[in-house]
Amino acid sequence: MNDNRASRPAPRVPIWSQTELGRNTIARTICFRGAVLLFALLSGCASPVEGLWPPPPDSTTQTIVVSLDTWHAMIAFPQKNETEDSALGSQHSYEEWGYAERAWYLEGKTGLTGILRALFSPTEGVVEVGYYDRVWAERTPQPPSDLFTFRLTEEGYQSLRRHLHATLLRDEPLASFGQSVFYPARPSYHLFHTCHQYAAHAMREAGLPISPFWAFNRTTLAWQLRRAARIAEQSPDSPLGQSR
Repeated sequence: MNDNRASRPAPRVPIWSQTELGRNTIARTICFRGAVLLFALLSGCASPVEGLWPPPPDSTTQTIVVSLDTWHAMIAFPQKNETEDSALGSQHSYEEWGYAERAWYLEGKTGLTGILRALFSPTEGVVEVGYYDRVWAERTPQPPSDLFTFRLTEEGYQSLRRHLHATLLRDEPLASFGQSVFYPARPSYHLFHTCHQYAAHAMREAGLPISPFWAFNRTTLAWQLRRAARIAEQSPDSPLGQSR
């Protein structure tokens, strides 16, 4: 009896199976390439600005304090008080800068529609400048909070200050509440520019290894700040960076 097995055509894979196999292959390829791209972005997006940060040893430095709570980010500048008291009472210890959406923060347009408006449609922002005896992380009504302290070079410090002032659309305030004054902001508020990206842009101007692109919420900004603090601690040429 003749064996015709060698001459038989190979079994054909059904078209639906070919399609499914192709889809799976494409999906795996996309996931792999996406993971590679993500790793490349994460590993390359946040490096210190050479010559600007960390400060070299024995150099003149300035201190900033970054506060994060559940929703907000603030940058504070410790103030040197020449006297303990003034005509207005106790001298404040910190000058603090933050950013928010104008309609939400000043006009009370909150709720679900406020969230959708603030995130998905560019709207007017406001810059808050306040003077307090404690930083935001220590007085926030929305804990938990994190506090990070960094030393900057004089050049980085001045660059940071210039950048923050450049975010003011005008020098005339819109409103004041307590010890804070609110100014119209130059950049619009939206999903890709909230208080976290605002703080990240400012710290990048000071030379810190912070990427505004990856500062899209509290978690990702805090991760970058902790990484910067570790870099400062491990650098033989840098004063200590601290966080808690």
